[in-house]
Amino acid sequence: MKDKTRQFRKQNCSSILKGKLVITSDEALAAVLSHRLTAKIEHIDLELSLGRILADDVYADIDQPPFHRVAMDGLAINSSQLKTTKSFKILNTIAAGAESPELPSGPMGFEIMTGAMLPLGSDMVIRYEDLVINDKMAQLNADEKKLSSNFHPQGKDYKAGDRVLSKGTKIRSTTTSILASVGYSKVPVLALPKLGIISTGNELVHVHEKPSPYEIRWSNGIGLKHELESFGYSDVTIIKLPDDENEIRKHMQEQLSACDVLLLTGGVSAGKFDFVPRLLKECGVKEIFHKVSQRPGKPLWFGETSQGKLVFGLPGNPVSCLVNLRKYVIPCMDLSLSGKEPLLPEAILTQEVKFNKDFTYYCLVRISQEGSKLFATPVKGNGSGDFFQMRDSDGFMELRQSDAPFSEGFSGKIYQWGKH
Repeated sequence: MKDKTRQFRKQNCSSILKGKLVITSDEALAAVLSHRLTAKIEHIDLELSLGRILADDVYADIDQPPFHRVAMDGLAINSSQLKTTKSFKILNTIAAGAESPELPSGPMGFEIMTGAMLPLGSDMVIRYEDLVINDKMAQLNADEKKLSSNFHPQGKDYKAGDRVLSKGTKIRSTTTSILASVGYSKVPVLALPKLGIISTGNELVHVHEKPSPYEIRWSNGIGLKHELESFGYSDVTIIKLPDDENEIRKHMQEQLSACDVLLLTGGVSAGKFDFVPRLLKECGVKEIFHKVSQRPGKPLWFGETSQGKLVFGLPGNPVSCLVNLRKYVIPCMDLSLSGKEPLLPEAILTQEVKFNKDFTYYCLVRISQEGSKLFATPVKGNGSGDFFQMRDSDGFMELRQSDAPFSEGFSGKIYQWGKH
């Protein structure tokens, strides 16, 4: 059923986009999400599973607790003895992890520690705080009516055969304990996609090099890699290339073979050296759309191979690059792994934002919180090439012209940068 729904979405998006030179941001996101990746399954060590997505339901192999587990340090007795006595002979001491002997009948008990197995024949642990102990005798020193059983019954949490975790669960510290308790030393998870990033541009030099007056240091590659890693996508390869068709074609083919998702930065606009779309077509990548009515990032290119691999042609400007990654690429991969549509928080503008053209504007913002409410304060900058302005931002707010005016107090969706 999911495959049929996905195919319908693909066909529906294709019919909507057909013949359009520039599409809306909503149409672009719908198209990207309808062409999401087919997730693969791998089995990894439990210790390495934090943050990953479960690929299968998990069932308990034993009861939890697997025995009547003592919840307080004290004296294990049979509560029926309290009808005739308040004094008990101490037979022995039972530690957690030790086998518990059977409790004989009569006014006697075992000293017992938290986590130990409740002895057969007993049904109560009297806390040390409620006892006075002298010479191997324990005397009750509390109101009998206020006593509790102080043990955790076998199978109270779950029983053998119960489903304890569902497919699609994100593994956290609270779930790794459950996986360990049911014997999952190897965990079935959805495999993380392999990502390749190719940045093109004759003006780019490596970080350790001193640029000439007409050159700039290469910053997009590492910025994209770290943003991806902050969302848990760690299998990332970055490559810097000059504006050379043969070089770009060669590396394009290599990365399309090796990766699940290929990201290209630069060369997707309309200049004489912007031949990335043509080379992608030569490499067998089908164009889904090119150009979106948005700022920053209008030249965004998106396509798919016949093997279901995805390609994003991101604009070269640093702000455009990261905004489009966060807006389209990361939600696509999140949906591919979790099967859930992305949920975005909303924030309230602290001051008015104005723009006149008919496009979606991604406004960089600082985000603050008061109680349960989020507030977004616009960050001023000098266009999509000014990556310095991103330093002061926590993400961006999506502002559609159809929702104008964007006065102080306007509530809009926000895309937050990854947490590091």
